[in-house]
Amino acid sequence: MKRSREKRTWEAGKSVQVDICADEEVGFVATIDRVSIWLTKAEAQDMVATLTRALIRSAALANDEKPDLSPLALTAALQAILRSPN
Repeated sequence: MKRSREKRTWEAGKSVQVDICADEEVGFVATIDRVSIWLTKAEAQDMVATLTRALIRSAALANDEKPDLSPLALTAALQAILRSPN
């Protein structure tokens, strides 16, 4: 019996593509240029949180300010990122 192929699901930005792998455990393959990395759901969430904090810290450093890494600031930064065009 021929197995039916599941529809491939992914998200793509300007320079990053993320394939969503929904087998037994959800995972992600993030690809930037020629480099790909497999992430579990927990690792992907940690990656997003860490990159968000790094973006906040980078913006603060550029303005000689102290970074606000409070939960409210992280939420606001994530909302701004989600609203920005890719």
